[in-house]
Amino acid sequence: MAAYLNRTISLVTGQTGPSANDKNSTTGNDTVDDSRHNISLQTSASSTSANMTGITDNRMYQPNDKSPLQIFVRAKKKINDIYGEIEEYVLETTTFITALHADAEIVDKAERELFESYVHKVAAIREVLQRDHMKVAFFGRTSNGKSSVINAMLREKILPSGIGHTTNCFCQVEGSDGGEAYLMKEGSDEKLNVVNIKQLANALCQEKLSESSLVRIFWPRERCSLLRDDVVFVDSPGVDVSANLDDWIDNHCINADVFVLVLNAESTMTRAEKQFFHTVSQKLSKPNIFILNNRWDASANEPEFQESVKSQHTERCIDFLTKELKVSNEKEAAERVFFVSARETLQARLEEAKGNPPHLGAIAEGFQIRYFEFQDFERKFEECISQSAVKTKFQQHSSRGKSVSGDMRSMLDNIFERITIFRNLKQDQKNLLTERIQGTETQMMQVTREMKMKIHNMVEEVEEKVSKALNEEIWRLGVLIDEFNMPFHPERLVLNIYKKELNAHVESGLGSNLRARLSMALAMNVEAAQTEMTERMHALVPNEKLLTNSAKLAVRTQPFEMLYSLNCQNLCADFQEDLDFKFSWGITAMIQRFTGKMRERSKKQTPALLNRQSSIGHTVVTPVSTPVESTPVCLLPGTGVGGITPEQLSVISRFALSSIGSQGTVGGLVVAGVMLKTIGWRVLVGIGALYGCIYLYERLSWTNSAKERAFKSQYVRHATKKLKMIVDLTSANCSHQVQQELSSTFARLCRTVDTATTDMNEELKTLEAQLNVLEANQKQLKLLRNKANYIQNELDIFEHNYIAPQ
Repeated sequence: MAAYLNRTISLVTGQTGPSANDKNSTTGNDTVDDSRHNISLQTSASSTSANMTGITDNRMYQPNDKSPLQIFVRAKKKINDIYGEIEEYVLETTTFITALHADAEIVDKAERELFESYVHKVAAIREVLQRDHMKVAFFGRTSNGKSSVINAMLREKILPSGIGHTTNCFCQVEGSDGGEAYLMKEGSDEKLNVVNIKQLANALCQEKLSESSLVRIFWPRERCSLLRDDVVFVDSPGVDVSANLDDWIDNHCINADVFVLVLNAESTMTRAEKQFFHTVSQKLSKPNIFILNNRWDASANEPEFQESVKSQHTERCIDFLTKELKVSNEKEAAERVFFVSARETLQARLEEAKGNPPHLGAIAEGFQIRYFEFQDFERKFEECISQSAVKTKFQQHSSRGKSVSGDMRSMLDNIFERITIFRNLKQDQKNLLTERIQGTETQMMQVTREMKMKIHNMVEEVEEKVSKALNEEIWRLGVLIDEFNMPFHPERLVLNIYKKELNAHVESGLGSNLRARLSMALAMNVEAAQTEMTERMHALVPNEKLLTNSAKLAVRTQPFEMLYSLNCQNLCADFQEDLDFKFSWGITAMIQRFTGKMRERSKKQTPALLNRQSSIGHTVVTPVSTPVESTPVCLLPGTGVGGITPEQLSVISRFALSSIGSQGTVGGLVVAGVMLKTIGWRVLVGIGALYGCIYLYERLSWTNSAKERAFKSQYVRHATKKLKMIVDLTSANCSHQVQQELSSTFARLCRTVDTATTDMNEELKTLEAQLNVLEANQKQLKLLRNKANYIQNELDIFEHNYIAPQ
C-alpha cells in the first residue's frame, strides 16, 4: 500500500523516484513527467483532460527519440549493421579459405566446410534479426479484459472484446509497413480483411479456431507508436478454458519479453492463473511479469473499501511474484502492480482521437488517477520490455556473433601459423636452392677450366705418342712389306693389282700395329678422363633424379676407338717401279754409287764449313766438284801399277766418261785400246772374263723373285718417304679425334648440368611464386584477423551501450 501511495504521489507531483528498471530512463519520459507536474488530485476533470490532451497526443503520435522503446529500435539497427559486417566478413573469409583449400597442406576439407557453415549460420541469424521484435503476451482468465488492455494501448478497438468468453484463439498484433490493415491465419499466406477478426477470434461466432491457433493482425505502423517501435502484442484465450498450457507457452510465449497478467479487480487471483505462470517460470528464467488489476473503476461504487481492497490485492500480487514465482524482489514487484480500467482508458483515448477531452470517456469518479496509473504502467512497461528485449534477444545474438568471429579468428590463427611454418620451409628451400645454383655455377667455371687444360694436355700427349709410334713403324716398314706374299708378275695388269693389294696390306698393317701399340692405352686414358669428367660434373647436380638423367646423357653406347687414316692408295698412287735389268758393277752404277757417296760427304762437311767460316767472319765459298774428282779411284788400277801416270789416268777417265755419256761403240773401243796398252792383254782378258761372268750371273739371276725384291725395295723407299710426309698430319688427326671425343663428352655433361641448372632455376621461380602467394595469404589472414578483432570490439561496444546494466 505504501508503495502504491508513493507512486501515486509521484505521478501527481511529477517527481518520479528512480527504480531498479528506470535509473537512466528518466530522460525518455520527460514529456510525461512534465505533463504531470503541478497537477493535484483536486484539479477538475475538465481542466485536467484539457491539459493532458495535447501532451498525450504529442507523446503517442509523434516520433520520440527519447522513448525507452527507441533503445530497442537503435539496438536492433546497430546489431543488424554489425551482422551485415559479419556476413560480409564471413563471405570474404570463406571465399579466401575456399581458394586456399587448393593446397591441402594448409587447409583441409573439414576446415573449409566449417567456414562454409558459418555463412549459413550468419544468414540464419540475420533472418532472425529481421523478425526480432519486442513481444508482450497478455494472459488471464476469461473476461478479465486482456483484449481491452491491448486496444487501450493501441488506442484503437482492434481486438474483439465484450462480456463473457470472447477471445477464442491467440491473436498477434504487429506493425506493417503498408497503409492498410490485414490479417493472416496460421499456416496460410492469404491476406484477409481485418474485420474478419471479429469472427475468427470470437468465441461466440460459429467459425471457430482451436485455442492454440494463431491469427496475425498486421496494423499500419504510423497509426500506433508502439507498433512503430517494433512492439508485438499477443492476446490469448483465458487460462481457464484449456489445460494445455505447455503448448501455449512453447508455441507462443517462449520468446516473449514481457508477460502481462490481467486480473479482475472485482475478484482475486485464481489457481488457474497462478498455475500458468508457475509453468512459465519453469520454462523461462525469471520472466518479466506485470500485473494489471483491471476494472478498478468498479471500486468507485464502494469508496469505503477501496483502499483496503487495493492493499489486499497488492499484497497478494507481491507475494505471488516474490515468494511463489521468485522472479523479483519486493521493490520491483511493487513497481509492477497496477490498478487500471482498460475500458475507461480506451474510451478516453478514442475521445482524444476525435479531438475531445479524455474525461468524456470516464466511467466513474477517480478517472484521473486510473488514467495516470495506466500511463504509468505503459511507461514502466516500455522501459522493461525495451531492456528485456535487448538483453534476451540481442545479447544472445551478440554472444553468437562473438563466438563466430572468435572461432574464425582462432581458425585463422591456426591457418596463419601453418602458413608461417610452410613459408619458412619454402624460404629455407629457396635459400638452399639459391646457394646450390650459385655453387654449381662457380664450380662449373672451375671444372671447365680444369677440363680444358686436361683435354689440351691429353691432345698434346696423344699427338706425341702417335708421331713417335708412326715413325717407328715407318722404320720397320720393310719387315711389314716382306710379310706380303702375293704372287708377283711384272706384267702391267698383274702389277697394278699387286700394288693395290700391297697398299692395302701396308695400310692395314700399319693401322693394326698402331692400334696394338696405342689404341688400348689411349682408350683407357680417354675413358678415365671421361669418368673423371662425369664424376666432377655429377657432383654439381646433387638431385637424384637429375643424376639419373645426367648419367643417361653422358654414357657412350660404344667404347672409344682411334681411327688411323693413312690412305696408302692415294699416298702411293704416284709410285713408278723400275724393273729393267741393271748391272750392279756397270760403269753407270759405279759412277752413281760414287757420286752418291760424295754428295753425302759434302752434305756432312758443308754445315761444318759454314759454321767454321761464320765463326771467323770469312766469306764461304763452296768448292765445285768436277766429274774427274768424283770418279771412284778404287775401281781403277793404282798409280804404281803398269807405270800409269796421272795424265794417262785423266785421259782414260775422260774417254771413259765420254764413252759412257755417248753410249757409243767407238768410245768403248778407244777405252779398251788404251787399257790394253797400259795394262796388258792378259790382265785385261782376265778382268773381262771375270766381269763377264759376274754380268752373266746377275743377268741370269734377274728372275721374278729378284724383280719382286727390287719392287719391294723401291716401294719401301717410296712409301717411307711418303709416310714421313704425313706423320704430322696423322698425329694431328688422332689428337683431334681425342679432342673431339673428350670435348663432346664434356659438352654433353655441360648440357646435363645446364639442364639441371635450368630446372633448379625453374624450381626457384616456382618457390618464389609460392612464397609470394604465401606472403599474400599471410597479409590477407592478418587483415581478416584484424576484421575479426574489429567485429569483437563492435560487439563489445554494443553490449556496453545496450546490454550492460545501466
